[in-house]
Amino acid sequence: MKLKQALNDAQRRLAQAGVDTPEFDARALAAHLLDVPLSQLTMQQMRLLTGEEMAAYETLLVRRCRRQPLQYIVGSTEFYGYELICDPRALIPRADTEALVDLSLELIDELELTRLADIGTGTGAIALALALERPNLQVLATDTSGAALELAEDNVALHGLADRVALARGPWLEPLHDTRWAGTVEMIVSNPPYVRERDFPGLMAEIREHEPREALIDTAADGMGAHRTIVEQCRLLPALRAVALEVGEGQATEVAKLMRNALRAREVIIRKDLGSIDRAVAGVLGIGER
Repeated sequence: MKLKQALNDAQRRLAQAGVDTPEFDARALAAHLLDVPLSQLTMQQMRLLTGEEMAAYETLLVRRCRRQPLQYIVGSTEFYGYELICDPRALIPRADTEALVDLSLELIDELELTRLADIGTGTGAIALALALERPNLQVLATDTSGAALELAEDNVALHGLADRVALARGPWLEPLHDTRWAGTVEMIVSNPPYVRERDFPGLMAEIREHEPREALIDTAADGMGAHRTIVEQCRLLPALRAVALEVGEGQATEVAKLMRNALRAREVIIRKDLGSIDRAVAGVLGIGER
């Protein structure tokens, strides 16, 4: 069978399985199989696939039809223009989270910050994007999951950042105290769990059935328990100048209020994501005001 026909058949099956982007996914799986850039796949349209290639493509296609995330199947994703190894050990980085990175970079520059901690790092996406964009930045990336930290370590190695991105395991800000970062960290960044338990059944099958539940669900009724814990623990960091958090839809106002009340933030900034949803909230702290 020629690749063009295989792609058409794959697109049809993916659409029937409920995949949102069947044409793109069919092409991405083929590009992964043939080890060619997606942009060059069109030039391969008349290529005759071998029996072995057809069998391998079928295996990939069946996995995607079962709604396994594309990024897990191909083993990588892109975040903020950088390649990341991606598998079920951690959440798949989303483009909407780039709003948090943009805002964090602005504050790093404005406040001339050099020491930052990424809480709940997962793949390491936020920590690595910030470190790659700002070569003078030292980052501590933490997570409660040992498996996620192993994945983050792979991504740190992929980008040659072991000298500037350290990893530590533990809940919330506890690793900062264990590693002596607590006295010198200047900024906290985090994309914590914020999906409410009652909203979980309504998530896409790719998310609900395949991504790590503990990285998604917050046990508080309003989905902001993690935000409150992080902000409260930030009060114990004497050198802290800024906190930037990702939030769920409808949570930005309350998280902003939390930063004003608990941290006495002198300025609170809210930024929208690609869908015009308030997605990132940052508080700028006055020196010596807590």
